[in-house]
Amino acid sequence: MTVRLLDWRLRGALVKARVPFRFGIAEMTELVHAFLFVTLEVDGSRQLGVAAENLAPKWFTKNPETTYREDAAEMVGVIEAACAAAERAGSKDSVFDLWLEVQRAHAELAAAPLLAGFGASMIERAAIDAFCRATQVSFARAVRTNTLGIRLGSLHAELAGREASELLPALPLARLRVRHTVGLGDPLALGDEGGQAPADGLPASLEGWVRQYRLERFKVKVSGERRFDLDRLARVREVLDEAAGSDYRITLDANEQFADLAALRTFWEALVAAEGTTEFAGRVDYVEQPLPRSLALGSDTSEQLAAWPERPLLIIDESDDSPDAVARALEIGYDGGSFKSCKGVFKGIGNACLLEQRRRDDPGKRLLYSAEDLSTIGPVELLADLAVIATLGIDEPERNGYHYLGDITSLPQRVDEETLRAHGDLFSPRPDGRAALRIEEGRVALESVVAAPFGVGWQCDFEDDLPGIDSVVAGLA
Repeated sequence: MTVRLLDWRLRGALVKARVPFRFGIAEMTELVHAFLFVTLEVDGSRQLGVAAENLAPKWFTKNPETTYREDAAEMVGVIEAACAAAERAGSKDSVFDLWLEVQRAHAELAAAPLLAGFGASMIERAAIDAFCRATQVSFARAVRTNTLGIRLGSLHAELAGREASELLPALPLARLRVRHTVGLGDPLALGDEGGQAPADGLPASLEGWVRQYRLERFKVKVSGERRFDLDRLARVREVLDEAAGSDYRITLDANEQFADLAALRTFWEALVAAEGTTEFAGRVDYVEQPLPRSLALGSDTSEQLAAWPERPLLIIDESDDSPDAVARALEIGYDGGSFKSCKGVFKGIGNACLLEQRRRDDPGKRLLYSAEDLSTIGPVELLADLAVIATLGIDEPERNGYHYLGDITSLPQRVDEETLRAHGDLFSPRPDGRAALRIEEGRVALESVVAAPFGVGWQCDFEDDLPGIDSVVAGLA
């Protein structure tokens, strides 16, 4: 079976934040949402494929000197370069081979590795969508029967000769427990919202979300400023103890904000010892990307990790900028990594299989592969992301797009109608007819998502309703 990219079109829309989202060095108030439409030839037949992603500020490059318009233009540039590389690749024996060539060519670009990988991931996801539609199989089945042509040994040498079906769950997950994000500036208790509460009927505070949707899993952002973080975590604990009951768990995300491992250790020991957070520290499952990516995988970090046996479990996120990054992190002493579609679907499959193989080799070692969120929303991005997460068997994914971001209002109403028709288990209608994520008892249902070709169960024929992405970026302040 051969595949070839025939053409591609990049469209865009502006998404306003429901409430500001502060993480790391950025505060998100609006985003450009990119849609990539491709025509893929699969054994001589043409098929439309779609991928989508928010162009998130200050995550791929973390350059404080640039404007968001400059950042967005750079992100658009790497997507366009990846699409051009895919066109030059010509006919390939599989979608995996097409991605692998684009990934290798794109890694040589001057852009930061994480950003270059994002460009490759967009064409990868659009091609997967087109292939699954053309062959009329779900993503989970395509992975398990390997019609996508995945060669695990090309990702991790120790997996040569293995198949994903041997190392991933036999069936995709049908329900997932939501891990709710708590940003650095989020209102915590009811009444803290002030003028931030949107008039859309959805909560704005942590307590409001917990009480309305019975959430039990949380991801809390920390800033690296010890006094601020300890005080805020004590307040988060008060809210969760009151609203979430006795079984809640949390993860901490530092977004590279600790200067070094010594600073993290000082913070962690203070968290364990401080009145009001000692018990809270016992609920922390892991800490995500505490160190700057320039230090995170260095030899000094390896020595310091080995010298801190009582540390919390640590995983990488922003440091995951190449197919072998998670393997290198494990060798250094980290406990795992994180999946995000923007970092690559095939790379994520390889990492999930690597970690499962390592677990089987050493059953007493706890290794983690989480699913983190870059504010994914519908009608395409969220569903494709959930299809991958379900296939990899990752429960408790961070989900934050439903909380922080509003609707893509430039899309026609029929997009919401088709989404609700095809995915009534995952979405429910608001009074205005727009589709809102359906969370019940802290969980989302994915039966329709895992049955669809690549998450989305209807033809996404709204390309002509959207402007070119360059005009959207040009309109940014």
